[in-house]
Amino acid sequence: MTDPETYKNSRDNIRDNNRDNSPIAVLGGGAWGSALASALAARGHETRIWVRRDDHAAALTGGVSPVLDMAIAAPSLATTDAAAVLDGAGMVLAVLPTSATDDTIAMIRAGADPAIPIAWAAKGLVPGGDALIPEHASAHLPNPAVMLSGPSFADEVTAGKPAALVAASQDDAAANAVAMRFHGSNIRVYTSNDPVSVAVGGAVKNVIAIASGIVTGMGLGDNARAALITRGLAETTRFALALGGQRETLFGLAGLGDMVLTCSGAHSRNFAFGLALAEGGDTPAKLAEGKHSAAVILRRAARLKVDMPITEAVARVLIDGADIRAEINRLLQRPVDSEWG
Repeated sequence: MTDPETYKNSRDNIRDNNRDNSPIAVLGGGAWGSALASALAARGHETRIWVRRDDHAAALTGGVSPVLDMAIAAPSLATTDAAAVLDGAGMVLAVLPTSATDDTIAMIRAGADPAIPIAWAAKGLVPGGDALIPEHASAHLPNPAVMLSGPSFADEVTAGKPAALVAASQDDAAANAVAMRFHGSNIRVYTSNDPVSVAVGGAVKNVIAIASGIVTGMGLGDNARAALITRGLAETTRFALALGGQRETLFGLAGLGDMVLTCSGAHSRNFAFGLALAEGGDTPAKLAEGKHSAAVILRRAARLKVDMPITEAVARVLIDGADIRAEINRLLQRPVDSEWG
């Protein structure tokens, strides 16, 4: 257990020097984890990746992402040994699915400096409850929590194409430290003091993307899809505001930007899932986060008395097997209301 004075001195040292030369630990070597690690390694940072399997680690060490089947800038270390990855790290990127949030916290608690920033790149609410990732992380770790999110497909980032993200934290120094590590890479990172809205945007957009795929698969046209995305953003904003977030954040990269990207084509796993659902085909095997997030989001929204009709319709289709056309009609027949009422 770190005593308060040691903790304070350690934290001040990290903030004063920004520890630009310290290793970066990446927990999770899937598509997004390997993409972020590749951008950091290409920038010249000592980058270490933790994965669950030795063959996965070997592929990453050889400069290949087995998930993306693409060449990457090889990390300094890829291993199944979490302690080796976290030892001396100046920043942690947590890129495991939300279902593994508690496992991630346990690894960080066991092996990381309690003062360094933890950048959370998973999108969704924590299963088993209905907490946002920054809420859950801050309740279980002393480290400053940073939400890292924005419109980004992993294969494009890995290919060196430009992208923009936002690093959001109530700890300004932590958000800035994360953003600075990417400075000069193909990823431009802005900072924000609103991790709540960034977390909400990343969670809800996956559900709206499933609905967007359904709209496309049903052949309902571009007008319907534009309306869906806009109204999806409206209910996302209501949810974020009820949780103490800021409206403008939802009109930035982690809100509007990420939603438009995720809702716009089969390159998106959640869109592809909704498309297959509407067309009656087999749904993709790849993780579609919105499939698991819808019920959790609704549970939290109900406690806050926030109306989320699109999310509710998607949940009824996914969980209750509701008829898709009936749910579309239900949405169209909702009472007349002010657009921003």
